[in-house]
Amino acid sequence: MRNLKRFLVSMTVLAGFSALFSAPAAQADERVDLGQLSLRPANVRGAGFSAQQQAYLLGPASDESRCLDADLGTINGNGTKIQLWTCIINPDNTIPANQAWYITQIPEGHYRFQNVHNGRYLDADLGSINRNGTKIQLWDYMAGGSNQWFTVTENPEGFLRLQNVRSGRYLDSDLGTAGRDGGVVQLWDYVAGAKNQWWF
Repeated sequence: MRNLKRFLVSMTVLAGFSALFSAPAAQADERVDLGQLSLRPANVRGAGFSAQQQAYLLGPASDESRCLDADLGTINGNGTKIQLWTCIINPDNTIPANQAWYITQIPEGHYRFQNVHNGRYLDADLGSINRNGTKIQLWDYMAGGSNQWFTVTENPEGFLRLQNVRSGRYLDSDLGTAGRDGGVVQLWDYVAGAKNQWWF
């Protein structure tokens, strides 16, 4: 799926940024506006799906065949491994719930990313948060947990950067494990022009 093949689908966001809207079935290469963010909607198959919220796909611009994925082998508890995995799009255009994300803007203006499969949140590991290579995992909701908050900005190329509020570092696809399933997702210092820090 190439960037120039994608197109924007304008939709009204109800109740401001704090709530997600329900959207009709959409093709995997469409884009939907969530406020000012242009995202890929996902039709979801499997555990955790709620028809009341629109789910989304996320993947790195450096490898558009792979998606942000919650490891099914560790998905039933806190600490679920977050990795890159081949995007699974079924013949009926649904995707598995472990590759789908609910995205909600909180009152502080930042975003939380909730995995559809288990309901846990994208989380920067506090044990390694003060350095490059911070582990990204799923964890239960933590009130005021800024390690679960991300500032999301869109760059001129149309991709997103996700900056963790607690550490100031960016969601990053590890170049050393790129190009294969199981690719490492981590936090890293800002790198100008780095497609492994651009998401869509």
